Amino acid sequence: MCWLFVPTIFPAFTQGYEIKISFQGRNDTVILGHYFAKPDMLIPNDTVVLDRAGKGVFKGGSTLDRGVYFLINDRKKLFDIMIGDEQKFEISLDTTDLINKTKFKSSVENEVFFDFQRMNIQKGVRLHELRQEYEAAAGDKKKELLRQMQQLNRDRLAYIRQLADGNPGTFVRKFLQALIPADSDLPDYPRDADGKITDSTYVYRWYRAHFFDRFDIYDPDMLRTPLYEEKVMEYMTKVIHQHPDSVCAEADKILAKTRANDEMFRCVLVLLFNHYLKSEVIIHENVWVHLADKWYIPYASWSSADYIEKLKKEVKDRTPSLIGKQAPPLEMLMALPPDHFRAAALDTAIKFDLHAGVNIKDFRQSLKSKYTAILFWDIGCAHCRKTIQELFEAYDSLKEKGLTVITVQVVNTKDAKGKWIDFVNEHQLFGWTNAWSPYSVKYRTLYNVSTFPYIFLLNEKEEIIGKRLVPEQLKMFVGK
Repeated sequence: MCWLFVPTIFPAFTQGYEIKISFQGRNDTVILGHYFAKPDMLIPNDTVVLDRAGKGVFKGGSTLDRGVYFLINDRKKLFDIMIGDEQKFEISLDTTDLINKTKFKSSVENEVFFDFQRMNIQKGVRLHELRQEYEAAAGDKKKELLRQMQQLNRDRLAYIRQLADGNPGTFVRKFLQALIPADSDLPDYPRDADGKITDSTYVYRWYRAHFFDRFDIYDPDMLRTPLYEEKVMEYMTKVIHQHPDSVCAEADKILAKTRANDEMFRCVLVLLFNHYLKSEVIIHENVWVHLADKWYIPYASWSSADYIEKLKKEVKDRTPSLIGKQAPPLEMLMALPPDHFRAAALDTAIKFDLHAGVNIKDFRQSLKSKYTAILFWDIGCAHCRKTIQELFEAYDSLKEKGLTVITVQVVNTKDAKGKWIDFVNEHQLFGWTNAWSPYSVKYRTLYNVSTFPYIFLLNEKEEIIGKRLVPEQLKMFVGK
């Protein structure tokens, strides 16, 4: 069917759904289901056992929610279909070529959808061929193949636009529009009379403001597509400025708007919550704590009381040492000056004396450097011993740029102190502050450290600007 003559579809007023299928030569079970937010989330809706002629009917008294559905046979997905306002139609399947030979009756939306799929497969095959040629080509040939690939993509988008525009008021239009990249219609920068750009942020601001023009994340229909999570996360991770405050503000805006729909709210909250929980990006911890405290703990009614209580404790433990926070105190901190290490090498009484050293009431009051690195390490840990030597090398190259270092040996026993003394003397780790806290381990809670080594970096305002660093990463901050 030619898309140019597709009629406008008006909502059907008959209740329920009735989808007849004819599966040539098969008399087994077929499942009808729908996507939920992502490609690998497939939720069954109905099941039919085909008769000997390969015929069956999916039928229900209530209409199905609009979305992208699928058919499964023998635990293998056959293909996707559209469920919009037309919910009484017929499908004739042909396993010799499911996309090209399957026919629909009384379902214009699926005819349009299959037109799109046929085009997409055809152009996808050609694009794959061009890419293979491109990899082997050189010079002008490579440029020509790149031009052809770009033109192929433009043709694909033009076809999708025409299909969408020819089917107003339908679900298939929503779906097709969602496939058009948000940056495909970027405006030019505003310019003055001489052609000079007058606002370098204009295009970005336009792109951000119009990102969801073709994909309404507040439309429940779009939950039942394989695109929803991808679109939300593309916006949150690639469009929004990746600063915790900006990400948190945008997450708040989206979650507040989805509160009216429980299913949508849960989907978005769980998506964001899990993403920032698992992220290796340090600043994302701030986002996760914010989401847990403001949204998950008060509103995640689907979670158990035990989990919520554990989450409250986790938020409490993590909050003091988040990026941007004022560094917590190091209570009962005691620094051992170089003379103590040298004397302890000759006198075992000094070596194992837990009370020797200089008490530092509040290390933050004595910060006068541009940057301060704090290393929590365990003398009994081989990785810690390697890290502290690497840190010393980094410190030696960065101290002229304003870096000071405090190393905190975390094991407060006589035996550990003796080994610590020997190690510092052996490797001549002097010039920075070698410290420990023999009377308290409260700093472990305040800094939320349970594994070692662990490096924090503070700025001159005593704010945490880096954590869980390796010595080499200090150059990213200090060596600028």
